[in-house]
Amino acid sequence: NRQVAHHKDFTLNKEKLVAFAMAKRSKDKAEQESGERVFNLGKVTYQNTKTGFATSVRMNKSNYEFLFPSMKAKEKKTDKKQQVATDSNPELNQQKIDHKADKKANS
Repeated sequence: NRQVAHHKDFTLNKEKLVAFAMAKRSKDKAEQESGERVFNLGKVTYQNTKTGFATSVRMNKSNYEFLFPSMKAKEKKTDKKQQVATDSNPELNQQKIDHKADKKANS
């Protein structure tokens, strides 16, 4: 009996882990505010809301729901980092050009 119970727990944990992986993958690949993705083992329906990124995973035996932090917060952080990187690059390039010009003038 103990082995049977252990095996059932293992199977449920494995299924929940697969459902979470499907939900996470859907979040990472989402290009729209809401939609669905179909996988071999089930289907994920997702929606980006003010409270977060809500996913509903339908599998053969059961359904799971996961709530992730909203996507917009991450996108804004990424945009700021990219702006800083692109803003600083022209300055660095200009400094290099000026430095090369100084070397040519000195020789």
